Amino acid sequence: MLTGILLAIDLAIVGLLVHFFFECIHEQEARAMIVAAGGLITFVLLSLGVVLFVPLSQTGAAAIIAIMVLAAILLRIPARTNAKALKGAAGYVAGKAARIDERDIVFARARLVPEQREQYQAYYNAHPEKEAADAKRREKGLLGVLGRIDSAYQPNNAMVHASFDIPNYLGKNTVAEPQEGEARAQWDPAKATEIVKNYARHIGADMVGICRVNPLWVYSHRGEIHYGNWDQWGRELDNFPPYAVVMLTEMNWTHVSGAPHTPSVAESANGYAKGAYLSTLMARWFAHMGYRGVGQNTRNYDTLLSPLAQDAGLGEVGRLGYLIAPKYGARVRVFATLTDMPLMADKPISLGVDEFCKKCKKCAESCPSRSIPLGAKEVFNGTERWKLDEDSCFELWGKVGTDCSVCMAVCPFSRPDTLSHKMVRYLVARSWAAQTFFPLIDNFIYGKRWKPRQLPPWLYHPKGADAKKEIY
Repeated sequence: MLTGILLAIDLAIVGLLVHFFFECIHEQEARAMIVAAGGLITFVLLSLGVVLFVPLSQTGAAAIIAIMVLAAILLRIPARTNAKALKGAAGYVAGKAARIDERDIVFARARLVPEQREQYQAYYNAHPEKEAADAKRREKGLLGVLGRIDSAYQPNNAMVHASFDIPNYLGKNTVAEPQEGEARAQWDPAKATEIVKNYARHIGADMVGICRVNPLWVYSHRGEIHYGNWDQWGRELDNFPPYAVVMLTEMNWTHVSGAPHTPSVAESANGYAKGAYLSTLMARWFAHMGYRGVGQNTRNYDTLLSPLAQDAGLGEVGRLGYLIAPKYGARVRVFATLTDMPLMADKPISLGVDEFCKKCKKCAESCPSRSIPLGAKEVFNGTERWKLDEDSCFELWGKVGTDCSVCMAVCPFSRPDTLSHKMVRYLVARSWAAQTFFPLIDNFIYGKRWKPRQLPPWLYHPKGADAKKEIY
């Protein structure tokens, strides 16, 4: 009887290890393949020993199974409820928080050139300590020499340009007002929400959630100018719609796994193109329903999108400063459409991100620019968070000619949505033991540092001049 039980459990474990081994091949995880192969050999030998009635094998199998039973019991201990996460982004407000001025963000400063003398002088008279560094960075351009790390490989660079052309085309139509004579539809909020969410998925959103717009997540003043309308620079942002339809687009794992090379920035650009389409189309839909629609995409940001996504129940913000979503982890792009149509707000969720990130630190240890903090969260502008150093991060972009993406690629939550990773995410969201020990187990199986994966031939790029200097 005992022999049969041991054999059945051994064979079940062998089956799971075989499945995991092939997952590792698909994900090009060499270290994990070795771990899986070692486990597979161990349990095959134990199974043979059990069948042949080798006492040592039976004892070994029984001991391993006992350890696994103990682990299963520990995994049943529920994780402590993260009350802060369940309040959304506002749960992390720990002091007097002020709205962020868009004029201060690194992208707005990069586009603030001396030719705009009035705005340029006004900003740097108020912030003289930033002028020299900004000027030096501005000379290189937003991404320096695009694709420099890959010798500016033209096919991949063209993908970036082609995708970023789409937000430029759509950006002028991001804000949609009801047309004169358009009847304002009167819908029950629950029914309106059902239509909106299904429409968002239908037109291409991978995830969608709804929240009320917390004024704290709205920029205080306009700062990033794209179409020469410099009279808008410094304008106070008010009169914003009360609801946000927040949409996520998945970034393809294969492309992201080549980070920091050009396929990753091409996939980022692809996400921005999709987001411009989604948010603009949704804004137009609201206008034809008789309501305002204000798209939030790379040509019109009135809001901070990660806090909105938290409030809309789409994930949590991790150590790397990005949203971490169920199923996709950090490899998502976030967009939204603001509206005054009454809708039903979703509830924030907890994925166990806070506790996991406290122990994991992979993104910080792999970050080439060391822009991600290794320590505990700190209170910055009245909110508790891991504060990314945007300037040093942006500086690296200019050197390599891509938006890097190493942090989102190395994040354990970002791995493909396979059986093994589904199980891990499920447990991390619910189990104290998973949140405590899985970061260590993940390091053992996959290693701590990031190494770019080999890409499909159609995305292949030559090695750049700095290839030997890459450090992860």
